Amino acid sequence: MRIRIIRKPTVASIDGIRFDWFEEGQQYEVGNSVGALLLAEGWAEPVPLDAPRSHVPFIADDPFDNRAMSRDRHQPPNLEKEDDPPLRDRAVAADFKSRRRPRRS
Repeated sequence: MRIRIIRKPTVASIDGIRFDWFEEGQQYEVGNSVGALLLAEGWAEPVPLDAPRSHVPFIADDPFDNRAMSRDRHQPPNLEKEDDPPLRDRAVAADFKSRRRPRRS
């Protein structure tokens, strides 16, 4: 749903959804629930379907920007191989004996 903010929302967030970053006069593409809330509270108006889209869809530090995924596909920062698994240094009880199971034929 495409909307245009006509008044700055009076609340910072509702149910974990931030409304304080919406700027008056800007167009946004939002989900149905958020759009319905903004329209019902009088903070936004619907944008006609044939209206031209905004040429800058994301802000520079938007965490949901897909362009951030294509920066370096060979070295993603969240995938680092660990040399040792974390359970390797775990202490084992002194009275623990490993049992071998008999083979079934």
